[in-house]
Amino acid sequence: MWFLIVFLCVLHVWSIDRKPRWIFYCSKAAPILLMSALIFSGSPDPKQYAYWIGIGLIASAIGDLFLMHPKDKFVEGLTSFLIAHIMYSYAFFSQVDSPLTLWVPAILFSVGLIVYLLLLPALENTKLAVGMYTSAILAMAWGAIEVWLHVQSPTVTYAVMGAFTFIVSDLVLAIDRFRSSSAFSRHVIMITYYSAQILLTLSALGISYASIGFKP
Repeated sequence: MWFLIVFLCVLHVWSIDRKPRWIFYCSKAAPILLMSALIFSGSPDPKQYAYWIGIGLIASAIGDLFLMHPKDKFVEGLTSFLIAHIMYSYAFFSQVDSPLTLWVPAILFSVGLIVYLLLLPALENTKLAVGMYTSAILAMAWGAIEVWLHVQSPTVTYAVMGAFTFIVSDLVLAIDRFRSSSAFSRHVIMITYYSAQILLTLSALGISYASIGFKP
């Protein structure tokens, strides 16, 4: 399964500026759907971390479909990914029993606010949508860091790496859409996006609840 997932990721990146276009459209969401299928093949319980990561992957796949729509469905795609990040956040925070470390969101949201203000003049009628999405992805990163701080495990490291790789992907997307586009930005966006989702999937598949203290 992983060979097929990686192959489809590479195929989509290759097809971004090439023909035939049906390869581009068919390959974009396919790896994400396969990752969710991989998670749900283990029949995770709705109370489990893996279940909510799987739901987030499905929401992400829907967002992919919106974003590659011939008509501009940016807000709809952004909303789908906002839902995905809410699912990821729930997966992370549901594993934390200790008091939250408030310095983490203080740093994340301060940096996020600076980036948002830099983009603000170009956002036009998407100001609210982008603001809400920015808050959601930063909350997701906060949750990943909280889990990493309280549960020391290589699989938890995948989650943190995935969260920050996702932020890099979205930052490049925002710069490309609202500030300055480049010839290779779409390739960078998709490489980092797929890498982030793979890391989040690995965090879900690799977690052994009994061995590292996660709640089943």
